[in-house]
Amino acid sequence: MTVTKQVEIIIDGRKIRVPQGTTILKAAAMLEIRIPTLCHHEELSPSGSCRLCIVEISNPSQNPDRSWIDSACVCPASEGLNIKTHSPRVLKERKLIIELLLSRAPDSQQIMKLALENGITKPRFTAADEGKSNCILCGLCMRVCNELIKAEAIGFSGRGIKKEVVSPFKIAGDLCIGCKACEAVCPTGVINFKIENKKLRKQDWGVALEMIFCPDCGQPVGTSVQMEQLKEKITITDELLSCCPACRRKKNYSVRTVLHRTAKGLSDVSDYNRLTSKETG
Repeated sequence: MTVTKQVEIIIDGRKIRVPQGTTILKAAAMLEIRIPTLCHHEELSPSGSCRLCIVEISNPSQNPDRSWIDSACVCPASEGLNIKTHSPRVLKERKLIIELLLSRAPDSQQIMKLALENGITKPRFTAADEGKSNCILCGLCMRVCNELIKAEAIGFSGRGIKKEVVSPFKIAGDLCIGCKACEAVCPTGVINFKIENKKLRKQDWGVALEMIFCPDCGQPVGTSVQMEQLKEKITITDELLSCCPACRRKKNYSVRTVLHRTAKGLSDVSDYNRLTSKETG
């Protein structure tokens, strides 16, 4: 059995011992120290793309006069690190980063909130597309699609100011299953699917997938592609699978109630033991 080495670090004057390799962001969370971030998700690989979680790091035992800035979500803890999450240097650079992010996504409620928290009312910069894309290129949508959903329907294309998130050849219909996980994790809210003519659509990605609607209440349940994949992974009847979560819970409750009442009724007769015995075929 391999024993992970423990290291001691200091975050905002508080000591903590963590397994070597633990990210500074995770170590700070253990101390309930909040470090803002937009591109991080616990279930996905870290990327450090938004740079919002920058911290100031030094190692007094090696060089007491030197400190550097790094992203907490990708920087691993090592013995003797002294970390400041809200030093004057960090706050100054973080404010600049928020201004740049706001110029790219001026309609993002989450970024606007961060801007106000840091005293920013209007960014000093203008994005090349004047913020029309509302995308900060954090890569969360791409990572959730590739790592969790395993669909690999979207990715980065282009370089510099022309970089964007697209589907291969802008035709994702063959790969996208319509789970909308990308929409759920997007921090700016720019990814939006629409249901039109009984199909789930995202025009700029070439997505047009047939939708399944609940037969009881008419609410959308998911795409036919997504439902077929679920059937391969879980044991569920077609009737329950085609229902929305609320109606599914009602049906499950009804089934459990009937079984409970049946078992209770049988317990009053001599046939109950025979029906539940191992000898019953």
